[in-house]
Amino acid sequence: MPMQFLTDALEVNLHYWFDFPSAPCNTITTLYKSTILSNANRGTIMPIDTDKYNIKTVARCFQILDYASEQSGPISIQDVCTALDTNSNMAFRLLASLQNSGYMSKDPYTGLYAISLKTLKLSRSALQSQEIRKVTMPYLELLWNQFPKANVNMAVFYNGDVLMLDRIDTQSTPRTYFTPGRQLPFHCTALGKVLTCELPEAELDKLFHDKGLNRYTEKTITDAKALKEELAKVRKEGVARDRNEFIEGDNCSAVPVRGRDGRIIAGISVSALTSNMAVEEIEAAIPRLKDTASKISYVMGYTTQPGM
Repeated sequence: MPMQFLTDALEVNLHYWFDFPSAPCNTITTLYKSTILSNANRGTIMPIDTDKYNIKTVARCFQILDYASEQSGPISIQDVCTALDTNSNMAFRLLASLQNSGYMSKDPYTGLYAISLKTLKLSRSALQSQEIRKVTMPYLELLWNQFPKANVNMAVFYNGDVLMLDRIDTQSTPRTYFTPGRQLPFHCTALGKVLTCELPEAELDKLFHDKGLNRYTEKTITDAKALKEELAKVRKEGVARDRNEFIEGDNCSAVPVRGRDGRIIAGISVSALTSNMAVEEIEAAIPRLKDTASKISYVMGYTTQPGM
């Protein structure tokens, strides 16, 4: 089982076990994330090209995962001691951090450790994101050919963030610029709304708490109840709208792309400044946008017509 997709590792538990200062952990986590995003188009996960930011204990946790993935069965504390050339106390702490983070499980009877199914979730997510980027681009180009005055965008929801993966810019000027990997607010962008509209209420509440509902324009929805009503409307209509909510004078419509299991795995959108396209033109693009998303979803394995 390849371990190169593990990127968000163990920060909280490493703080607990090793009393690391927060800044280095946050830095290394951010660097791993940005490295993945910047290399998504190449379909590979590139390592950080420097030892400057290396935290030895974090690296050791990944070494344990690499070692465990190569074994035919569970591993013991002594196995880790031998593999990492460390003492039993350190081996126990590393394994406990991995266990508390959910990346390894411990057999209560034998005391042996094994890689958990959580790693499969990370691997699947990374692979799916790369696959969908390859699949969507030809369809996005066809869509853009029909609306050259608009921007055509694709984003995913990753670890609580709306991340732009692809964008084809308008031929018109002026333009708004968003590079792949840029994070967008979830509550006031059409892509953010469509990507979060089916989250369970508990997850939504946590997202509201963690990210906040910051105001960007006079049209930004900053009330949690109003936003939930907006998301319910998105679920019902199958389209999300941003009308001057994030950027003044910018309008966007987005629809969901679904994976094999029917869940939303990405969102695609058309957006434009009002000086390039009127709101009515953005609205008129919605049927074609839905048709494009339906075709992409089919290629991604979704064969049942969704409710949205």
